[in-house]
Amino acid sequence: MDKKYILFDFDGVIANTEESNGNYLRQALACFGISLTEEERSRLIGKNNPSLLIELLSKSSDPVTLEELNNKRRQIGNTYENSSIEPMPGLVAFIKDYRCKGIKTGIVTSTSTRLIITALNRMNMMSLFDVIICGDMCTKSKPDPEGYLKAMKILGAKPEECIVFEDSPAGIHAAKSAGAYVAAYCGSGIKQDIREADISVNSFQEYHKS
Repeated sequence: MDKKYILFDFDGVIANTEESNGNYLRQALACFGISLTEEERSRLIGKNNPSLLIELLSKSSDPVTLEELNNKRRQIGNTYENSSIEPMPGLVAFIKDYRCKGIKTGIVTSTSTRLIITALNRMNMMSLFDVIICGDMCTKSKPDPEGYLKAMKILGAKPEECIVFEDSPAGIHAAKSAGAYVAAYCGSGIKQDIREADISVNSFQEYHKS
């Protein structure tokens, strides 16, 4: 690999959290009599956009605020703190091998710092990354490139020196807009629109051998 930096999205790339995240949200919405369709769940993947949640809350027969939904979600729990969570198959070996070769690594995610740090500590992965940019560290979320540009600045990386592993259209667009080479990771089992990516990979073992 001719790149000097590898950046990863978290949900659906570092860990297979997206189905579980959808289930937790579905439980919280059900408390207000709101059903979550598969199309609506797909629209939320890779994004931290309160307007999408507000749109969902408008389906309730009684007025529900975003604060009420967030309080209910805290009561119910979340994937990062309350569910079994583990890295994608082959990922840890993949990262360790490239780090031994002098490649620097990072995470750029729309999820909050508290949840990402909790998840990384539970998976014993904190030491594997040189930079971690989370959703609450940015003023704009994916598909805006702000998160990736912040990570590159901290690393001292040029966009053309970076490869990004993403799984969602929003994340892929953010990474491409930042000028990076993008590998669409398809190992989460959720089919998404990855046409904007430069390549697609089904597993980290597959990419490592290529």
